[in-house]
Amino acid sequence: MGDSNILEVDIDSLVSKLDSFVKTLHFYKDDYSIGNNNEHIGMCINYADLIEMRQEFLEELQSTVISYVYDKKKQEKLLNQFNIGTQRDDGSAWIKLYQHTRKKFRRNSLQGQFSELLIFNLLQYHFRAIPLLRKMPITTNPNLERNGADAIHINIENGIYKIFIAEAKTYNRKKGGLKEGLKDAISDLYEKHYINHRNELDLYIYEDFISADIEQIAIDYKEGNNLNQFEVHLVCIVTYDMKKDIDLTSRDTALNSLIQDIKDETMNFTTLKAYNDFPKHLRPRLNLIMFSVKALQDLIDDFTKQLG
Repeated sequence: MGDSNILEVDIDSLVSKLDSFVKTLHFYKDDYSIGNNNEHIGMCINYADLIEMRQEFLEELQSTVISYVYDKKKQEKLLNQFNIGTQRDDGSAWIKLYQHTRKKFRRNSLQGQFSELLIFNLLQYHFRAIPLLRKMPITTNPNLERNGADAIHINIENGIYKIFIAEAKTYNRKKGGLKEGLKDAISDLYEKHYINHRNELDLYIYEDFISADIEQIAIDYKEGNNLNQFEVHLVCIVTYDMKKDIDLTSRDTALNSLIQDIKDETMNFTTLKAYNDFPKHLRPRLNLIMFSVKALQDLIDDFTKQLG
């Protein structure tokens, strides 16, 4: 039951504007034979007639980098520092800000940044959940592995702060596909992040990228205050290399090829040890997002070239 002392925050006003981004994607919600009473999300890059919107997807994904790194007020502050409207025109100042944010990304792990940028947007779009906490500074020593979940976001619903802990996997190996990626993702999500996340909250920060409206909520969650107000949900997103041929008879058949592969890969998912080891009481809170991509490594390479 919700708490009457919960902060009133207009979450919708803080969610990124993602209409242009999601137009480059096709979503299909289904239970995918998972059996936990949830609708899960299958997705692929959208098609315009028989042409995959691959470049548009990459451009729109990269256009969200600034919002990933800085909240709106921090963006305004930096734009003023970059002399918007005085020594620079508006366009030049925004380019300066974009170049500044790119430096925040780990050059040695742009594949990981691809996953984190993707889940940053999808948690907002599908769950109306905005960033609350994030692992360490985005840029770090290349020799150090960052610990912790890939994202911790928040929504407010029925008087409850819903915390979404997310794990993202980009699975572009020559052997194996979605099933193997999901096994790794749900195991890590539970064993490494859900069980330990409260013990690792010192690894997480909230500066720069969250609104001041929810800063107190982040502090309360880290400090263990008002715990009756919080409810934790879990999200796995697996981006994987779809190796089958795509039926290009029509736009619908192309999209169906990519979504059907997700259905095929999850058909016997509930028989897997990783799923059966996942606690039954948490299964209704488990949400899967499965991203079927043809020639995934080429997509990652293009993302790296354009952002790196």
